[in-house]
Amino acid sequence: MSQPTATPADVDASAAKDRHTLSETACDLIVIEHRLRDVRRWTPEAARAHLDAALSSVATALDALHAEHTHRTTEQEQL
Repeated sequence: MSQPTATPADVDASAAKDRHTLSETACDLIVIEHRLRDVRRWTPEAARAHLDAALSSVATALDALHAEHTHRTTEQEQL
């Protein structure tokens, strides 16, 4: 079976949905980062390593999300 050909409108709609989803995910991660930082202020020193690891993971996820957004934006500009 052959795949139906996507129209330019379909491609644009899909790209808009992806950007919206990436944006929502970035916002969620930023909220998580802020909450972790708030909790860290009140956390005993012995437990801070766990929060620091979580903050590092959030930062890594935000970096990956930014890279994905950049990649997708570049692809769209080339179309």
